[in-house]
Amino acid sequence: DNLYDKLAPRLTKALARSMAHTKQTRAANVYNRAFNNSFLGGDSVELCGTQTLQDGSTLANELATAADLSEASLQQALIDIAGFTDDKQIPIALQGRSLHIPRQLLFVAERLLKSPYRPASSENDINAVYNLGVLPGGYHVNHRFTDTDAWFIRTDCPDGMKMFNRVGVSTKMEGDFETGNVRYKARERYSFGWSDWRDVFGTPGA
Repeated sequence: DNLYDKLAPRLTKALARSMAHTKQTRAANVYNRAFNNSFLGGDSVELCGTQTLQDGSTLANELATAADLSEASLQQALIDIAGFTDDKQIPIALQGRSLHIPRQLLFVAERLLKSPYRPASSENDINAVYNLGVLPGGYHVNHRFTDTDAWFIRTDCPDGMKMFNRVGVSTKMEGDFETGNVRYKARERYSFGWSDWRDVFGTPGA
């Protein structure tokens, strides 16, 4: 007798979950499309690639040779980030802040960032990444990354990745007099992108 009273909370909850999933997927797509030249930034280059500076020179925010996540590739990425310059080729001393990975790289990242000794090595050397604390933000697993071996480092660039919330979430419900059906809808407006590509360093994996 009270079917709508029972279904309404369930449907509105499912709608809210769908809205949240869509928003997170669109945010992750900025990374999923980072190496796709169909999605370009202000300098007509994809998020991770060989970028064109204002003086006509170039600078890359990806590894020269794509590589899977490892001690060597992670260290090289951090070295490359430290060599970033502004558009007049003046060094700006950026540093890595956090590592962003798909779920498939969770255990690799844990060994690389949490072990005090070099991972996968018989030597008694220290783990330089761990001891120097060069990734103070640790690592973050994004379950909406679609490439199983692509990984990214966020830097401390002050004006990088962007999210604009244009219109907040609003929901409505209405009933149809003739059929007795009830309709639910939700609406919000937002956009994701980047202003400064130096905020991200990435590689699609080997």
